[in-house]
Amino acid sequence: MKNQTISLNYTIYDSADELTDDLRKLLTEAKLALSKAYAPYSGFQVGAAAQLVNGAIVSGANCENASYPLCICAEPATLAAAASAHPGVAVKTLAITVQNLTRPVADPAPPCGACRQMLVEHEDRFQQPIQLVLQGQSDQVYVFERISDLLPLHFSGTFL
Repeated sequence: MKNQTISLNYTIYDSADELTDDLRKLLTEAKLALSKAYAPYSGFQVGAAAQLVNGAIVSGANCENASYPLCICAEPATLAAAASAHPGVAVKTLAITVQNLTRPVADPAPPCGACRQMLVEHEDRFQQPIQLVLQGQSDQVYVFERISDLLPLHFSGTFL
């Protein structure tokens, strides 16, 4: 028997004011994307903004459906917007912010499991780590250097 340990490394900032100008700008774009969210059932709005390696910034928001499995999360909406506007260009940084219309979400909310898998596949496809910036409705910000840190034992095309 052999035991292994997986650790999770990320930086916690007390405020977005501590971020670089580029990260702060991207987080602002994610907050603006919240206004695009369609969340009439849960009231849980998610906005995302991606800076691509070519410098372009695209954003997306979640879109709920009464049939919950048909909902679209902000992260794949943003990846689709990036792929449509800039085919073949990798995402460099992704900022995600959330707000709940019925109660505050103080802690930064990470992507769901399905979104983590989609994002890590993007990293694998382009061999480009995606820096991840997360903020809830408080000042605190989490920064991960790569999406794969959130899904270390991910499924990939190498298994197929």
